[in-house]
Amino acid sequence: MRIFKSWRIILLIAYVIGKKESKNYRAYEIKEESMSPSLFPGEYIFARLQKENPKRGIIVIFENEEKKFDVVKRVIGLPGEKISAKDGTVYINGEIINDTWAQDLTSDFAEVTIGSNQVFVLGDNRSVSTSDSRILGNINWEDCFEVIYRYWPIDRLGQISKN
Repeated sequence: MRIFKSWRIILLIAYVIGKKESKNYRAYEIKEESMSPSLFPGEYIFARLQKENPKRGIIVIFENEEKKFDVVKRVIGLPGEKISAKDGTVYINGEIINDTWAQDLTSDFAEVTIGSNQVFVLGDNRSVSTSDSRILGNINWEDCFEVIYRYWPIDRLGQISKN
């Protein structure tokens, strides 16, 4: 009973922090399948505004400025790199990357050069992923919040893996 009460308190604190307006932190509900199995619809996560250099493999939240809603995707390409996809495989600077996150083949796209303060993002389920860099282009890094923690459901509670 005591453990159950502790979890309720943790969840209440997470909810309150998440609902409070913050420039540095954001709470978010996963609403689509594009990041499963890493993140499933109905899960709740915390993210923090990025201040460090981008790293390949982290999951970020950013705003789709055209449609005015937040999107969750994985950083695949880093500043200064050239990225493309051919025959279902992602290439960075002409080399095949170890794309362990992809749950299916990546549709082909022409080579894109990533700007000095930008990243290239894709969903893990590429066939259902929308609002990623194949459609939106490169994403400004200063607009990204790194997903750091899942606080719901309890059986998947914990830090979000970068791999």
